[in-house]
Amino acid sequence: MAGDIWLTFPDGTEVELKDSVSIGRDTSNDLVMESSAVSREHATVAFRDGRWYIEDRGSFNGTYLNGTRVVPGTPLPLRHADRISIGAETLVFSWPAQLDDPDTTEPLEEVAGSNGAQLSAFQRQVVQALCGPWLAGSSLETLPSNEQIAAQLGTPGATGTVKAALRRIYAKAGLSDQPAHAKRRALCRVARQNGWI
Repeated sequence: MAGDIWLTFPDGTEVELKDSVSIGRDTSNDLVMESSAVSREHATVAFRDGRWYIEDRGSFNGTYLNGTRVVPGTPLPLRHADRISIGAETLVFSWPAQLDDPDTTEPLEEVAGSNGAQLSAFQRQVVQALCGPWLAGSSLETLPSNEQIAAQLGTPGATGTVKAALRRIYAKAGLSDQPAHAKRRALCRVARQNGWI
C-alpha cells in the first residue's frame, strides 16, 4: 500500500493503519476504546480492492461517517480527511497519498462546528489556505508559511494579519500551548473534525 495511512484521535494520538483494524470496548479488539458508549465489538476499518472501508459491526450507538450513520454490515469507502465518530470520539482518517478519486462528491459547506467555536470569514479563509494542500493530498510536513497564505489570499503584505488570525484560531481549537510546527499540523486535523474546512 502506498503511503502512510492513519487514524487521528481528538487528542492528537495517531494509530497507523497497515491492515484491517477491529474497534470496540472489548480487549480482544485491535483498537480498544474504553468508553461505555462504545460497543464491545463496534466497528472495523478494513482494506480491500485498493480502498479502505469503515463497517459497523452492529453497535448499539452506531458508527458515523462525516455525520451520517453507517448501516451495520454495509462497508462504506473512506476518503482522505473523512471523520469517523464512535461513541463520543471523532477520529480523522488520513491517507495523504490517496489520488484524486473520480467518485468523490464535493461536500457542501457545513454550517456549524462540532464544538460550537466558530471562525470569522477571514479566519476560515486562512484555515482553508493553510490546510488546502493537505486536503488535496500533500503531507502535513509541507504546509504553507504565513507569507504564502497571505500571498494566496491576495494580500502579500499582510503576514502579520495572517499570524494574528492563526493565533485566534489556535485558541478556538484549544491548541495554543503546543509547539509552533505541531500546532499547524494539529490545526488541520481539528479544523476537519470541527467542519471548518
